[in-house]
Amino acid sequence: MGLEYFLIATIVMGGCAYTSYRIGFREGSGSMIDFVRSKRNRAGYTTMHFFGDQIEFVDHLDQMDKVLGKIVEQMEDHDSTRRGLDELDK
Repeated sequence: MGLEYFLIATIVMGGCAYTSYRIGFREGSGSMIDFVRSKRNRAGYTTMHFFGDQIEFVDHLDQMDKVLGKIVEQMEDHDSTRRGLDELDK
């Protein structure tokens, strides 16, 4: 008689634990999705960069603007040093 009660209690507790887990997982996932959607940029995209343990949300358009700006700076520096070398050759 005691074994039947133990088995029934185990099944009921297992069902309650699983139900609680699923509710928590669903609510937690929904909150995370809402949070990520709130980080969208002007184009409607979310860009995430993972740096070890840190996760950063980056506006892709701003990031591309920075990258292209650095490329232009490097090209201008290269052109100015190239002009300096050309003047030395004269």
